[in-house]
Amino acid sequence: MRKRGRKASIEENTPRAPKSSKRASNAKKDATKPNAKQNRRVTTNAATDDEESEEEQPPYVPPVKDISQEIYTLSKMVIVGVIPIVSDTDFLKLDEFNFREFVTMNIRKADEYAKKGGFEFDTGPSTATLSAKGVRVMDNIVISVEDSSSWKKVEQGIKRWMLAGKKEIVVKLNVVYPKASLSHSEESEEDGPPRKKVSTLFYLLI
Repeated sequence: MRKRGRKASIEENTPRAPKSSKRASNAKKDATKPNAKQNRRVTTNAATDDEESEEEQPPYVPPVKDISQEIYTLSKMVIVGVIPIVSDTDFLKLDEFNFREFVTMNIRKADEYAKKGGFEFDTGPSTATLSAKGVRVMDNIVISVEDSSSWKKVEQGIKRWMLAGKKEIVVKLNVVYPKASLSHSEESEEDGPPRKKVSTLFYLLI
């Protein structure tokens, strides 16, 4: 007869691997590793945040140069006939020059000069020529100045060059009053009609 008790004792002493260890490791991996849907959601949110941050940034605006203390040179020349009655230079900021006062003073001086010389004068052309360091002569700005509004164009030209960083800006303002004289035949007629003025314009190259 065989002894069945011995076989049972062998099976009881044989060690068995726990069945739950594999399931625990797989559960742990699933807990630490996000699924594809979660990855897609996180990536989408990050991209949206980056786009919003880029859109919220204001556009770059370069700072405007402060020219309130910039100085330019104003060279004034007033001529009656061929004789200069005003020759002066000022160092000014923008909006400091009063063109109307300048013209009023010129007419007063021209009138005094004309009375001493025994002649009359007419209103002539006024031009302003803008030049600066590094600017070619052919690129100088020439503006016809007739009144205060015309002088504002000169100020705009000065302002543009200051903002552009031009150095040693010079404005040459030339005013010419043509000399009005009487013809010889009209001077000899004592009882004739009122004398007629003949305007003679002298050109001065500066």
